[in-house]
Amino acid sequence: MFVVFVLIFVLCSPVTASVRRDTGLPEWTFDDVADLADWRDCHNLSPASNIVKVKSTNGVERNVLRLRTTGDNPYIYPGGSVPNWESFSGDEHKIIYIGVRVKRSDTWQIDYVTGKSGSYEDAQSRKFLVNATPDFVDLEFDMQWESTIRSFRIHPGTNMNKVTEIDYLSLQGPVAVTKPPRKLATTWGRIKDLF
Repeated sequence: MFVVFVLIFVLCSPVTASVRRDTGLPEWTFDDVADLADWRDCHNLSPASNIVKVKSTNGVERNVLRLRTTGDNPYIYPGGSVPNWESFSGDEHKIIYIGVRVKRSDTWQIDYVTGKSGSYEDAQSRKFLVNATPDFVDLEFDMQWESTIRSFRIHPGTNMNKVTEIDYLSLQGPVAVTKPPRKLATTWGRIKDLF
């Protein structure tokens, strides 16, 4: 009987759940404070220390990560500079999906590390124009990366004192708002790779 109790406890405990959560393709929805655990490694950004509840223009509430730039070279490591997620195949998963709202257009950059390179290099970087919008938009960043992806970081533009609100970031696919349902689908924008 004791063995059964221990097995049930282990399978249902939060520690086990968080271990399972860290496997597979990375995804952060910021619906849970645990999503912030490893988003603290940043440069020229105010600390990513809390999740903020905001409303879309159509009244839908969202939990978002709000970032404020404090310098001209801001970047953050999703999942930490030592990632809390498993490496994945860049050949099979080339798109980063992100739900975002920005009030100032800017050029974003995503740098990455492969299993072959082992470090960030200029050749492993992509730039995308992200336009200002009054509401959240779902974007697709076509990374065109190859090999095994071990780590990546996001530069949310270079404008000083800019606020960026990230609703989700996923390599699994776009994340739908679950409560309440949207009246209209958000604008889908395939971002033109500036390289």
